[in-house]
Amino acid sequence: MKYRAVLLAFFLLPVLWGVVSLAGALTASAEVVCPGENVRDGEEHPGPMRPGDSECSVLEGSLAVASRTYEEQRHYQSLRRRREARNGGLLMAYGTVGALLAWRATRPGAADA
Repeated sequence: MKYRAVLLAFFLLPVLWGVVSLAGALTASAEVVCPGENVRDGEEHPGPMRPGDSECSVLEGSLAVASRTYEEQRHYQSLRRRREARNGGLLMAYGTVGALLAWRATRPGAADA
């Protein structure tokens, strides 16, 4: 019976991970934030981007790897939230179905049926 608990835990972990991912995606701020240096009127400005901001330097370490406008960054953040919500839902579905099947297959008397 010990293997039953381990098998169920293997499927319940993706459920928990999916819940966290989905909750994070659904509660994410709609504020457009530059992940690097936000340049406005030729000067770097901290804080969220505003409509009309023309350049957001996306940094990887200290190296600029991309540059986005306000609209491109807003679209990127929206796409990322949708992707995280979809992945969270899929993880929840996978874990739930797997846990139910594992529970049903390992319950006492399942082999007799």
